[in-house]
Amino acid sequence: MAIRCIIVDDEFPARILLKEFIEKVPNLELIGSFESGLAALEVIQKGDVDLMFLDIQMPDITGVNFVKMLTKKPLVVFTTAYSE
Repeated sequence: MAIRCIIVDDEFPARILLKEFIEKVPNLELIGSFESGLAALEVIQKGDVDLMFLDIQMPDITGVNFVKMLTKKPLVVFTTAYSE
């Protein structure tokens, strides 16, 4: 059974890189790629997402605060371009 995942990152190059990594893992199925948490909210709330690759630093809401507001929480892998 495939693990359904999404990417949430405001940077287009980061979304492309994550997509390429996900495609190399046989049990991962990418079902969506979004530039903000708010854009991904509907698919997450439907319960279709098992795993979310989520950027920590985004303009509208941080990844951490976005996860806190979710009622249905998939597993989360936080991603960032920053060394801190």
